[in-house]
Amino acid sequence: MKSQGARKTHQRRSEQTRDALLTALEALLHEKDFDDISVNEIAARAGVSPASIYRRFDKKEGFIPVLLELYLKRLNEWAASPEASLDLEGVPLREALKMIARSNWWQLTSQAHIMRAIHIYGRKHAQRVEHEFKGMEDAMLASMKAIITLYAHEVTQQDHGKAAGMLAYYLNNIYIERGLFRDDSPDWELDLSDEEFCDQIADFAYGYLTL
Repeated sequence: MKSQGARKTHQRRSEQTRDALLTALEALLHEKDFDDISVNEIAARAGVSPASIYRRFDKKEGFIPVLLELYLKRLNEWAASPEASLDLEGVPLREALKMIARSNWWQLTSQAHIMRAIHIYGRKHAQRVEHEFKGMEDAMLASMKAIITLYAHEVTQQDHGKAAGMLAYYLNNIYIERGLFRDDSPDWELDLSDEEFCDQIADFAYGYLTL
């Protein structure tokens, strides 16, 4: 029978191996899509045997919940950071939307390599990530409702709930299209920097809210 100390040592080593595998996978995601990465590549990058992966994840897709957990952790860290805490006091709605668009764009693109894998998997297996995706959608919707409430004196849309839903839907989808799949999507001859792109997004949102 293993002693408590032996069990803790074994658990610590197991966690170290898991962390090494996740680090290896994240490095590979900077280079290629999740579907193009093999179990052998992950194992080789982590310096372990492929059997180590199968003992922990059954198959490669077992990494997806762990990647989603990592993304949500970083999202929460960002939400609590000074970068996400925008000072909108006295800022007109149009400029506030530009600030929000740029901030959210930076957050998404900084984790695009992870989110792209999660998003593609989620499109194929929606039920397996439904709860986590719903949480992110609810947070986005709550943020848009807060903005509309703050700038109610400028917003002309009568149904603020519907306007918040449309704004959340619009921003989420346009971010994903360019932020996650820029190389796979038509560029429509848009020669825009990321900052200019964010400003254009904000202008569309402003036009909708003040129509």
